[in-house]
Amino acid sequence: MKKCLLALIALLGLLHGAQGQLIQTGQWRTHLSYKNALICESSKRYVYAASSQGFFRVMMNYSDMEKLGKDEGFANNEVTALAYDVKRDLLLIGYSDGNIDLLQNDRIIFNIPGFKNKLLQGDKRILSASFHENEALISTYFGLLVVDMDNYEINDSYSSIGPNGTAIPVLSSAVVGDSIYIGTERGVRFAKWSNSVNLNDYTQWQWAIEDNRAAKNLTSYNGTLLFELDSMVYQWNKGMSLFLPDKRFIARIWNNEFGTHIARQGEILTLNGSGNKKETINLVSGITQFKDGLFWFCTGIGPGVIKKDPAGEIAFMPDGPADPSIFRMTQNAPEVLASAGGVSSTFGNAFNNAGFYLYTQYGWKNNLSSPFNTNMYDFTYVQYIKSRNWYLAATHSNGILVIKDGVVINRFDETNSPLKRQPPINLIKVSGIAEDSKGNIWIASFGSDEPLFCYTKSGVWKIVNVPAACREVRDFSIDYLDRKWMILQTGGIQVFDEGKSIDAASDDRSIYIGTQQGLISPEVLSIKCDELGYTWIGTNQGLNVYSGSSSLFVSPKVDRYIVEQDGDVGYLMGEETINDICVDGGGRKWMATNNGLFLVDAYGQRVIKHFDSDNSPLLSNRIICIGQNNLSGEIFAGTDRGIVSYRSDASEAAEMFDKIKVYPNPVPPKYDGLIAIEGLTSNAEIKITDITGKLVYQTKANGGKATWNGLRMDGSRPNSGVLFVFAINTDGSETAMGKFIYVQGNP
Repeated sequence: MKKCLLALIALLGLLHGAQGQLIQTGQWRTHLSYKNALICESSKRYVYAASSQGFFRVMMNYSDMEKLGKDEGFANNEVTALAYDVKRDLLLIGYSDGNIDLLQNDRIIFNIPGFKNKLLQGDKRILSASFHENEALISTYFGLLVVDMDNYEINDSYSSIGPNGTAIPVLSSAVVGDSIYIGTERGVRFAKWSNSVNLNDYTQWQWAIEDNRAAKNLTSYNGTLLFELDSMVYQWNKGMSLFLPDKRFIARIWNNEFGTHIARQGEILTLNGSGNKKETINLVSGITQFKDGLFWFCTGIGPGVIKKDPAGEIAFMPDGPADPSIFRMTQNAPEVLASAGGVSSTFGNAFNNAGFYLYTQYGWKNNLSSPFNTNMYDFTYVQYIKSRNWYLAATHSNGILVIKDGVVINRFDETNSPLKRQPPINLIKVSGIAEDSKGNIWIASFGSDEPLFCYTKSGVWKIVNVPAACREVRDFSIDYLDRKWMILQTGGIQVFDEGKSIDAASDDRSIYIGTQQGLISPEVLSIKCDELGYTWIGTNQGLNVYSGSSSLFVSPKVDRYIVEQDGDVGYLMGEETINDICVDGGGRKWMATNNGLFLVDAYGQRVIKHFDSDNSPLLSNRIICIGQNNLSGEIFAGTDRGIVSYRSDASEAAEMFDKIKVYPNPVPPKYDGLIAIEGLTSNAEIKITDITGKLVYQTKANGGKATWNGLRMDGSRPNSGVLFVFAINTDGSETAMGKFIYVQGNP
């Protein structure tokens, strides 16, 4: 059992406007979707709610929201059950992995990991919880757990309590009188609730109701049992009777100081001594009642948790992407545009309506409203166009949206571009976008007889003749010589160069690269060209690199790098499945794999970092895509369970020195993180001195950013005071200076 104090930091990343603020170098933050909240529960001071991936609470004054999760000391982000014990002022939180937290007084977290740590194969999520005296009864697919609420530990677990000792899932539980009742997939079982009874003995259990329907939402009511069978409410009192005859979806049956409540589609029925009361409600997936008597509910389809106020319903939802799904993110822009869609293995439609999300300095903006953004779904490839300050969001349905300054300003489709609709369902399938060094925009159209075309910097569309194999391109990258490296659906890579003129085919060149040219596998998943002339190719079996030989269109060859890492010699990235590649401001490569996030140095000689869900806040080891804010160096990892970001120690370099910025400034006492120096030219030399000019530290920029650990070169801490930063670019033609305050203190 682990205990920790929940930090209450009111405005640090909790409110909508704070999300875009910088985090410190080397730190992480999560970007979860809170829209489709499924369950909620109230305590004396807060209303708690959880979506499939995000957990939050609304504060007592009903105006502030606080995100909750691993960063705040909780066991997980995926909450599956919430139950409040009013006598102990204690919230029980159950998670998808079987972990359990007890939140005392909305402030102190007691973790109970025993069930999570059990070696069990299958779904270990916590399904529901109820309370009786000093114990919590917790329902799981592996049976019933009993938690001692005084000692914060699991006292008992009952699993093989089905007929003839079979293991059965327990969906819900309740103690009524001297008996304990459990809801199963075949009805309701019960046993005597007494310390003298061994409930692990299956012969102590018998059927109250044996049925082919699942029994859920078990609740005591006036000495009887209320429960749900197939969306109808029944009552058990040594015999079963139909309590509510009409069949409706039931969200919850529960007791509190106001009575017994049945929340179902269309109504909330309250049963108490002063007479029954009904309130209307439409869609409901979870519901609770605050101490003022007002109901709060979730719908499962947004928007967050809703207060059912007499003056009108009020929704509360923290800032975040609209949906957990992710496909691609931009990597070369001051904001991050993310798409939620996806494609099938045959490049068919996923029919994903989640749209797109734009991460700005003010937080997330979802599915920007515009007349152009109608009937658009399956958003896939995204690209920032530096020459126009455009963000392009392509779809697998009806064209490309053009976004500028947070506004959708246009849409490219068959009416104003060479994009064509593909039979049999007449959809436009954009399969890649990139910008060349001249400011031309290149677009691939999957399945079209004109699969590659260009929107020139002057605003003219050009159709380009390419080999027939390019009819099925799925993503591409443009290298420093403006050659297009295209991933083929049929396998391998096609490289195309239009020569000096897009209009003249006479100087076009094209070559195919497959396994005979050194490709590890024909299944290429990602490709990225860097400014050093290298092309990095991610496959389902590892990494290939094209090192920039002059014979590309004569005898192409791609390599695998052999490196030494921690005393072992092997291929760089081994046999990892590489789903996406991002080049940061220092020329280093971030690789999204099914085994976490890797950082490789600029020339591919070593793995600098490897983050996974065990050694970092990554939500999952399966990284689908990578995004990047190129100014701050913040790297975004899109996983199959949502987005997290990490502020790296590299950012895009400026052509000339900008105003040198130091973060944090002042450096507080006892600070032991990295100190970031930004606004630098590429690989600038950095010297840090004290006010007398004595050298404290020196280093080189990583792209446009340098970091310092706060120690002198001999490992000691400098004296408190003003420190100066002097920077000089690589050829010595430019210099810059900055200063900051350093306060000494021992970490």
